[in-house]
Amino acid sequence: MKQVKILSQIEKAKQQHTLVEVYVKKQAGEFEVGYPILSDHRWLILATLDAHGQFAGFTLFALKRLKRVRSMTPYLKIVTTYQAFLKEHDHYDPFNLSQKEKTVTQWSKQLLPNLFTALTKERAYITLSGRFDIVPLDQVVAATAHHFTCLPFDQLTYQHGKPIILAYKDISFLQFWGPDNLLFHHTNEKLN
Repeated sequence: MKQVKILSQIEKAKQQHTLVEVYVKKQAGEFEVGYPILSDHRWLILATLDAHGQFAGFTLFALKRLKRVRSMTPYLKIVTTYQAFLKEHDHYDPFNLSQKEKTVTQWSKQLLPNLFTALTKERAYITLSGRFDIVPLDQVVAATAHHFTCLPFDQLTYQHGKPIILAYKDISFLQFWGPDNLLFHHTNEKLN
């Protein structure tokens, strides 16, 4: 029943283009802020904002891992004010990350396979959370710890690490196409 209510809140926020707070189970007090742009019976993708109201990329959530979705909170009113200020001064989306939203909305069918195909083609940098096993393989679209680059990569040593095998059912959330991805590609270009 709770998941049906959460999905209903997400659908309403999508239709009204309303900012929401998304809370994940077993994460006390932590939440993501953004606009729901795509959802189905298993997944939600938010266009995420940072604490200062600036566009910060996209986050995918497994609906079964969501604890609560809230809108119209005092915190969201503050973020909306910050967001308006940033838009007024052309600082809301300085890297034009939101342009990828058109691509995301095309994934309504086979959401996760399409997402992983796009990230693999770009060798994208993502932050990943979930339960998964480390397995040494030659070719796999995953990486060490909770960071994902399609080429296994350890952000602390700048070395390739051991890959991991991901089952969709084990993914809690995935952050992608944010400033970290741009910095990762820029750093790789400078190092190579």
